Amino acid sequence: MHQRDQPHLDAEALGAVAASLLRLPARPGWPEPPFLVALPWGDPWRIDDLGFDLEARPLADADDAVRVLCRQPARPEWVAVGVVVDGWTVPPSATDDVDWRTLHRNGPSLRRHPQRQRVRTIHLVGRGGPVALALLSDGDIEPQVHASSDGGAAGGPTGPLPDGLRRLLGLPTPACGVSALELWASLWLAAVAARASRGPLDWVAVAALHPGSRLLQRAGPPDLAPDLVVVGRALARARGWTALQRTAASGAEVASFLPPPDVAAFADAGMFARLVLRQVEPLWAVRRQLDGRLDPSVLAEVDATLAAWRLDPVPPGRGGPALDLPHHAA
Repeated sequence: MHQRDQPHLDAEALGAVAASLLRLPARPGWPEPPFLVALPWGDPWRIDDLGFDLEARPLADADDAVRVLCRQPARPEWVAVGVVVDGWTVPPSATDDVDWRTLHRNGPSLRRHPQRQRVRTIHLVGRGGPVALALLSDGDIEPQVHASSDGGAAGGPTGPLPDGLRRLLGLPTPACGVSALELWASLWLAAVAARASRGPLDWVAVAALHPGSRLLQRAGPPDLAPDLVVVGRALARARGWTALQRTAASGAEVASFLPPPDVAAFADAGMFARLVLRQVEPLWAVRRQLDGRLDPSVLAEVDATLAAWRLDPVPPGRGGPALDLPHHAA
């Protein structure tokens, strides 16, 4: 059957498929390694007994999944792709102390939460753009299902796997709300925190650690202090997300925070930015590291510069449900 003859699953149907897959008996042992699933169209199609010839491929972790996805084109008969993964969750009533949006990098680990529960999840993306996330907590009979008709819209699920699944089907991912200016500011403050741990710094030394110092073609060490606001904006224009993705995809630049060339070429703008940001401490976290490490007057200069850039280093809000999915960072 050609792809153009295949009906697309809507959000409700995709959610039903996700729930049906989670009802299938799990193999013994927990946690089970994550695996990629592909759903070729069945004839006839029956949601109640799936009506699909399920294809599965084991994965090592989320990074391995992205590498697999960028090297494996979607076959025309696939109507949906997804990833099944085991992890931890906590009840919604226990999420007040869990910063779920930064859980995987900076927040508390759910593996140590007193109310943690084992959970198996499946994230599915359909060719028409719907997404479905189904969760089956330990002891529950029926999965919780969250489905939406347009996973690429603002507020849609993001992360290496949700983004990678969409790109595998040629679908766009949600835009990234973090600017390149904030990326470079985060890298700057991380460098300042590392240097400040070895001894006191004045404002001139702090400003000189900004990555934009390379833009200044001056003899001797540049004095960035008076010009840092302008230099930071200039760097964000010259080395914005588009330029970074182009150089990363071509292999012209190698940096610890850039994805490999094949992954950079596979990603769209939103996915690429999020892959980079996963390798960088968020602005609020690195700003917090400077408390007590810099003289108050120097710290005031840092905060004034961030304000001039209209960057607010405030931790994100809290919410739920909280999930800690090994090898499946959101």
